[in-house]
Amino acid sequence: MSDAEDAGQAAEPAARAAAYAEGQQRRGIVYLSRLPPYMRPEKLRFLMRAYGDIDRVYMKQEDSEGRKRREKAGGNKKKKYTEGWVEFLDKKIAKRVALSLNGTQIGGKKSSYYHDDIWCIKYLSKFKWTDLTEKTAYDIAVRRERLRMEMNQVRKETDLFQEQAEKAKGIVSMEERHKRKREDKDKGDADSAPARVERVVKQRKPIT
Repeated sequence: MSDAEDAGQAAEPAARAAAYAEGQQRRGIVYLSRLPPYMRPEKLRFLMRAYGDIDRVYMKQEDSEGRKRREKAGGNKKKKYTEGWVEFLDKKIAKRVALSLNGTQIGGKKSSYYHDDIWCIKYLSKFKWTDLTEKTAYDIAVRRERLRMEMNQVRKETDLFQEQAEKAKGIVSMEERHKRKREDKDKGDADSAPARVERVVKQRKPIT
């Protein structure tokens, strides 16, 4: 293999890396601050694909506690997403989509479940998908820390409750001992009291 061929092969990875970086720079991300109730990622991808080429779609699920409360109240048991991000291959198209759709009806077929819902969409300038993954990791870390603090608080409350329960149990036991002592004392006093002596006196006949 000649030196020229070696140089050509060595340049290929660098060229691919440069092309990839350039492609990433051309991409743009739109943010949906509100999603129609129970819309799934595949449905959002289908709707957004009508306006331009897209790559990644991410939708954040609602808090698990909120879902449990809704189900307990008899609400819908389907997964619900609160916000979403869509990555377009061309940032110009992403900007145009956000400007044209924000505040408008989703539309489509009138029989569609989402027909009358409103788009709440914004273009995120200079925002890249890596920023989103970092944000997601941060949110997870915050959620874990909040959960840890809540668990510690529950543990403290449980320990305090057990301590108070033990104190209350000790007070009850002490009162019961005092009660038994009083009862034993009263019984002893009754036993030691002198017996009542009744005298029988024969009545004489009256003198007439």
